[in-house]
Amino acid sequence: MKWKIQQYKPVQVWDWFFKSCEVNGRIVLRDGLISVKEIEECIFKGNCKKLSIKLPAWSLLQCLLTSAKSNSDGLVISDDIELTRMNGPKDRVFEWFIGPLLIMKEQLKNLELEESEETCLKELVMRSKNDIPEDWDSTGFPSKDNVRRAQLQAIIRRLQGIVSSMSRMPTFRRKFRNLVKILYIEALQASASAKEGNNIDEP
Repeated sequence: MKWKIQQYKPVQVWDWFFKSCEVNGRIVLRDGLISVKEIEECIFKGNCKKLSIKLPAWSLLQCLLTSAKSNSDGLVISDDIELTRMNGPKDRVFEWFIGPLLIMKEQLKNLELEESEETCLKELVMRSKNDIPEDWDSTGFPSKDNVRRAQLQAIIRRLQGIVSSMSRMPTFRRKFRNLVKILYIEALQASASAKEGNNIDEP
C-alpha cells in the first residue's frame, strides 16, 4: 500500500512536476538526448520549443510508465506518494491535468511494454517525429506492429498537447526558465570539473 497524504494543494502538484522535470533534465542531458547548446539557445535566444515541450512530456511519460507498472490507482509521483482524484486539488485545472493522464496510464498498462520498448519510447519522445507509424521505421523501435506504434504515438502527442497548453501559463514559463538555468549552470560546472581533471592528469 502506498501512503497517501490527506489532500494535495495545487502548489504541491506544480512543485512535484517541475522537480521531476529538473531531475529528468539531468538524465536526458547525461544521455545525450538534449545538448548544452540547446539549453543555451533556450536561455539566450528564447528557442525553447524542444526543451519546454519535449522535456516535460518525457517526465510525464516516465511517471505514467512507473505508475502503470506499480498497479497504482493514481500517479506515482515519488517512492511513497501517489496522486489520485481523491487526494488531488479540487479544481478544474487539476481535473483537466490528471484525467487524461490516468487514461493514458491505463493504456500503457494494457499494452504491457517490454523494457526495450520503454527505453526506445523515451528516446523517441525527444528525438523523433511521432505523427504516423512509419516515422519509427528507422528508429530501431522493437515492435513492427503499426497499431501498437500508432497507440504509443497518440499518447506522446497527447502528452505534448497537455504540456503545450500548460506552457501558456505564466507560472509554467517562469518555473521552467528557472530549471533550465539550473541545468545550464550544472552543465558548465561539470564541464569545468572535467577539464580541470584532465589538466591534473597531464604529465
